[in-house]
Amino acid sequence: MDLNKKVINWLDGQGFSLEMKAASEFRKAGFFVRQSSHYLDIETGKSREIDVLASDWDITSNIQTDFVIECKSSKKPWVLLTSPYTIDVYNRFYAFGVLTEKALEVVVNRTEEFIDRFHWMEKLHVGYSFRQVFGNNQDIAFSAAINVAKACEYQVRPPDHKYPAIFGLAFPIIVVDTKLFQCSLQADGEMLLEETMMGEFLFVTKSPKNFGTCIRVVTLKHLPQFVFEAKRVAEEFREAFRSEDKKLQDSRREQ
Repeated sequence: MDLNKKVINWLDGQGFSLEMKAASEFRKAGFFVRQSSHYLDIETGKSREIDVLASDWDITSNIQTDFVIECKSSKKPWVLLTSPYTIDVYNRFYAFGVLTEKALEVVVNRTEEFIDRFHWMEKLHVGYSFRQVFGNNQDIAFSAAINVAKACEYQVRPPDHKYPAIFGLAFPIIVVDTKLFQCSLQADGEMLLEETMMGEFLFVTKSPKNFGTCIRVVTLKHLPQFVFEAKRVAEEFREAFRSEDKKLQDSRREQ
């Protein structure tokens, strides 16, 4: 095997090809994409890396939607442990995505409208845990979750001098290149295992501060379809906040 082939195999084994493919899909859909983007971990004070950051924004508004993406390449499959009760008595707006304070305030004041606008707020069968199958080190799934959680928090509430969009929303995403399963308990007490192309699980942690949002897990095969839907959601979010953004800009001009 020549050196070029060895290098390609090494890159593929390290997951770089998955990151490139994920970035390419979001870029084709019209997102502004950064690869190997960095954020400040407020817990450690250190700079950390996120694989892909895909943003929907324009320079004339204060509205921005981010998709914060961690790519996990593996030969082993993944499983979401799900339950119809995961999201019970949990605030759907927090589970929807990570919102800036101003955006959350608007969403709460227009609750019915936003529930009608965004079917992503429907949380019918959400996972309560995400695991790698046949893996001895379950920290792999957890580390992916905590990384996208902290990166999302940084996008909407940065601790340094970076100024986020006033009406901002960040979605944490994990992209995998092997099979994904959902496991649930049936009424007869038997476990039901089903292959799926995409799922989500509620990730609640004290660090970042009071983070509690659903993280989507998407297979590489399903990624083109997911990105198409993600773009539609981002455009709908921008449209929903257009009037609020106009009020903000008008008030600034009057000052």
